[in-house]
Order: sequence, then C-alpha cells, then structure tokens
Amino acid sequence: MKKMMIAVFVVALLATSGLAMAQGWGRGAGMGYGPCVQGYGPGAMGPGLNLSADQAKQMQALRENFFKETAPLREETMKKQLELRTLWSQANPQEGTILAKQKEINGLRAQLQEKATKHRLDMRQILTPEQQAQLQSFPGGPGKFGPGMRGACGPGRGMGMGYGPGPKW
Repeated sequence: MKKMMIAVFVVALLATSGLAMAQGWGRGAGMGYGPCVQGYGPGAMGPGLNLSADQAKQMQALRENFFKETAPLREETMKKQLELRTLWSQANPQEGTILAKQKEINGLRAQLQEKATKHRLDMRQILTPEQQAQLQSFPGGPGKFGPGMRGACGPGRGMGMGYGPGPKW
C-alpha cells in the first residue's frame, strides 16, 4: 500500500511538472524594470500633511515645471545609455571609449540629481512650518519627501528578460 501511494505521488508530480515546463525557457519574469510609479511631490505623505488646495496647486505647478525642465536631460541620458550599450555589444569593446561614454552619463545623472534636490527644496518651501515639522515624523524622515513610491521604478523583479520558464514571445 505504501509503495502504491509513493508511485501515485511520483506520477502526479511528473504530470504536473510537465505542465509547468510546457512553454519552455524564454522570456519570463526575470530581472528587469518593474512598473514605474514615481513622481516628485509629497507622495504617499500628502494626505498626512493636510495640504491646502493652493499648496497642492503650487506643488503640481512645480512638479510639471520640473518634468519639463528635466526632459531634455532625461532624453540625453537615455540616448547615451543606448550608445554605451552599443559600445559594450561590440566584439572588441574599446576601454577608453566606454569610460568616456560612462563619464558623460555620470555627468548627466549628476545634473539630474542636482535639479531633483533643488526641486525637493522648492517643494518644502511651500509647506508651513507645522507641515515641515510633520515631515520629521514620517518614516524615513524628511528625506522621504520627494519621490512618491520611491524605489518602485528601477532594477528588480520586473518584466525584463528572465532566465526562467516563460512564454517565448
């Protein structure tokens, strides 16, 4: 009886594992970029700050201006990253060329970071002293003011090329 149960279990295991691997190896949920849910502003803390309608309107205007102002920098960064990827894909990548391209990208990222820091400081100026004091009590402190949903956009488990089983698109 015990041998019969083990045999049934093994057959069931083999049958279900065959279904699981039916699509073969291909694009799966691997390391890639997850859903991008990021915006500068009070993020999830906005309701806790009890922003007035005027404050919310001012923050929205600052946010829109920030995205318009940084659009060329973001586009240039993406362009340079594609160029770097192309350099790396060559049969014999040239160290000097790759390092120079990486320096360009780092410079663009530094400019973006500087503008983002200025933007965060400008957003803080809209808050009343009481609201600024409230920022201290939020998880992560006042540094969390800025990107709402920080970390939701970037490398991690996402819809990139995976090494596991998945549909062959």
